[in-house]
Amino acid sequence: MRLFVSEGAPGSLPVLAAAGRARGRAELLISTVGPEDCVVPFLTRPKVPVLQLDSGNYLFSTSAICRRQNL
Repeated sequence: MRLFVSEGAPGSLPVLAAAGRARGRAELLISTVGPEDCVVPFLTRPKVPVLQLDSGNYLFSTSAICRRQNL
């Protein structure tokens, strides 16, 4: 899984905290991107935080990302 966050983006802090708690239970790559970087190819506007699953699907909801990382 790959987690994209941006400094100052709403929701980045809770997902980073969840990522810290999940450390060792799942393989997770954390990437810090700029506020205007387009991480998801099919979106016209940037959206972070976003979690890219191993299947290629994306999660955009902060609470869904936190729940997924705590599995």
